[in-house]
Amino acid sequence: MIDTLVINEKITSYSIDSQDQIYIGTSSGNLHQFNKDGTESEFYSAIANFPVTSLAAWNRLKVFVFYKSPQEFYYLDRFNTFSNSYDLSEYSSELINECTPGVDNSLWVLSSSYNELRKYNLQTKQLIFATPLDIDVENVTHMRAFQNLVLISDRDEGLYLFDQFGNILTQLEISGIEHFQIGAGSIVFLCDEGIVSLDPFQPSSYETIKAPSGAFKGFLKSDTNYFLIRSSDVLVYRRI
Repeated sequence: MIDTLVINEKITSYSIDSQDQIYIGTSSGNLHQFNKDGTESEFYSAIANFPVTSLAAWNRLKVFVFYKSPQEFYYLDRFNTFSNSYDLSEYSSELINECTPGVDNSLWVLSSSYNELRKYNLQTKQLIFATPLDIDVENVTHMRAFQNLVLISDRDEGLYLFDQFGNILTQLEISGIEHFQIGAGSIVFLCDEGIVSLDPFQPSSYETIKAPSGAFKGFLKSDTNYFLIRSSDVLVYRRI
């Protein structure tokens, strides 16, 4: 069975939380929240009036929203209100391409200006460490902290896994990754090969299933549904 979630705006980011609620960010800065059966439950209008660059909803009580322009991020709290925005210029003077919350009150940051993976204390804004990278930050599509790992996807080069100090552990050369999801101990993503599932601590062995045909930007998976992201809508495949 297939349903369609119509957004009527260009989709620029997406994420899913531990309760299988999905979040869609748009080019107008809007944020749509849908429950696991595909019903829209919340709508947040033009938070920053710029495209939503990335979302991190793994902590559903503090959903992270990043805007590359104007270099700000927000936390959406459990009461559906926004805290004061965080200005990234207070952390770094360089343009930040991507950032994501850490699991220990920290902020992981990427910038093509210095081509380093940096970790900051979220509250004091002090740099904890910086690790030089041998990857093209301009091609990075998604970043996520998970337990003692940091994962970064590149649409051309694949998926990189780093330890908690920013040292690279491994690279999976899988092209076409725009986004990845971590849930129930597995990483899942849509790529040129299909839908891939792997163990983040044993990444060299992974499973691939055929993806539905179509021009999809990405993929989210819940207990009951597959969500295939297109440019301005989402196809919902009910899992049998």
